[in-house]
Amino acid sequence: MTDLPLSPDLDPSLLTRLQEGAQALQPWLVERRRHFHRTPELGWQEIETTARIVDDLTAEGYEVISGPDFLGEAERAGLSANPIPGEGDTGCIALFDTGRPGPTVCLRVDIDALPIHEAGGNHAPSAGGYASATPGVMHACGHDGHSAIGLGTARLLRPFLASGRGRLKLLFQPAEEGGRGGRAVAEAGWMDDVDLFVAIHLGLGVPSGSAAFAVHGFLANARHLVTLTGRAAHAGKTPEGGRNALLGAAQAVQGLHALAQSSQPGIRVNVGLLSAGTAVNIVPERAEFEFEMRAGDSDDLAALDRRCRAMIEGAAIGHGLEVEITPMGGAEAWSNPAEVARWGAAVNARSGAFETALPDLFFGASEDATTLARRAAARGGTGGIFVLGADLADAHHTPHFDFDEAALSRSVLLTSGLIAAAMGLAAA
Repeated sequence: MTDLPLSPDLDPSLLTRLQEGAQALQPWLVERRRHFHRTPELGWQEIETTARIVDDLTAEGYEVISGPDFLGEAERAGLSANPIPGEGDTGCIALFDTGRPGPTVCLRVDIDALPIHEAGGNHAPSAGGYASATPGVMHACGHDGHSAIGLGTARLLRPFLASGRGRLKLLFQPAEEGGRGGRAVAEAGWMDDVDLFVAIHLGLGVPSGSAAFAVHGFLANARHLVTLTGRAAHAGKTPEGGRNALLGAAQAVQGLHALAQSSQPGIRVNVGLLSAGTAVNIVPERAEFEFEMRAGDSDDLAALDRRCRAMIEGAAIGHGLEVEITPMGGAEAWSNPAEVARWGAAVNARSGAFETALPDLFFGASEDATTLARRAAARGGTGGIFVLGADLADAHHTPHFDFDEAALSRSVLLTSGLIAAAMGLAAA
């Protein structure tokens, strides 16, 4: 690891080039964002998305690691029951080494979509002809914008990178939703030499023209798939011969929701999916449900996890069922270090990317980037997850979600300025 003095200083000539370049990139950024919006892909299935990203990065002259080489033998949690060709080998990382001693800086953006059917009518993407072309799949969290910002940053900075010090990593992470891809990236070792980790997220209640750097209250999160197996029987003739997996699941689900009562901050439990049975006259022999837990502290999440497991196992024992609990992903608790928050705000002020820096933002949800930030910090680095303002048409994860595309060029100016300050870039 390299000692990293977080200076907000930017070469004046370079800053002018970055400001002019980011503004000039706006039409290109909108085109890229709308391309990704039209062609959304779920986590671990971002095959065409990754191919487009790799093509752009390669054309700019970066060394790009993708396919099976990207994550290697790292576990891919939450793959689909019947994986499609290429599933699990999505995402990529672009590398540039200046050849001079200096910090390793990583910018991370996420690329996956959500299983949501996009709204029609006067919804801007539908009215503008760039709504999702994949039924039931939609970019409803801004990751299409994040992907465009990552590519725009790569394009804007490339002519100046050879003037700097250290090494740049541009991480296009798959499977953020559900907290899956971050753990695989961390396990693959990509964060182990990172001195400065930066991630960004559009929207989240921060208005256009503003940004948040003193972000705290990222909740720790874990998701599990629970499979209960009993014994089928005729529901009318011999119900006593069965072992009802549906009843066991129902008891466990109600018990899990009761565990959300806690004085500890951020404690949440939610069962979002439940399926069981094959016919109305058969005692169900199999049931599955997925649930997630959140907590304001990683230790509190671990304690909640133990209580949830005990609840599920107790329900299974009471109904004579076998039970399997399979981890499906998760994230860590996080708050941006004060030094990183001050530095990010100072770079923003110098670059003029966003007019206003909010003094404080409580995140109050989970973000997969926390796993990567904590991994970098555990190896001696530091990091920040910044929220970049964009007015929204509706809330995240809803069919009418859309964001103010003016945030794209602002965001590229900021991310480019952050990297330029950290690596000491100068105008060529």
